Amino acid sequence: MLGSTTIPSLEVQLKRTVKCTAIVVALMALAVVVDYQNAVYKGFLIGSLVSLQNAILLSKRIKKASTIKDVGKAIAYMRRGFFIRLILIMATLWLSVRIPSVSVHAAAVGLFVAPVLSISDFLITLLKESVLNKDALANKVNSFQREGGENA
Repeated sequence: MLGSTTIPSLEVQLKRTVKCTAIVVALMALAVVVDYQNAVYKGFLIGSLVSLQNAILLSKRIKKASTIKDVGKAIAYMRRGFFIRLILIMATLWLSVRIPSVSVHAAAVGLFVAPVLSISDFLITLLKESVLNKDALANKVNSFQREGGENA
C-alpha cells in the first residue's frame, strides 16, 4: 500500500516523536515530584502520557496497515484505531474534569505534545532536505537550459 521508501522515514519520525514525548513526560514527572500540589503539572503530565500512548498506538497501527494488501481493510483497521484513541482522549478529559487536583486545561494542552513534536520534526526534516537538495536541483536545472537561456 505505501511505498518502501515512505515507511523507513516515517518510522524514524515516529521514533523521534516517541522519544521526545517521553522526555517531556519524564520532565513533567520530575516537576510533579518536586511540586506535588501543582494541578497544572499533574494535568500536563496526564495529558502528555496519553499523548505518548496515542503516538505509540498510532505508530503500531501504521506499521500494521502498511502490510495489509486490501485498501478497504487497511482503512477500516485505521478507523478502529482512531476511535480507540479518541475514546482515550475523551476519557482523559472527563477524568481531568472529575478530579479536582488536576487541571483540565493543562491536560488538554498535554494531549497535543506528541502531535506538535511530530509536526515540528517533519518541518525540520523538510527544511534540512530542501537546503541539502537545493544545490543538486540547481545543477539539474542548468543542464536543461539551452545556450540562449531558453528552457528546453
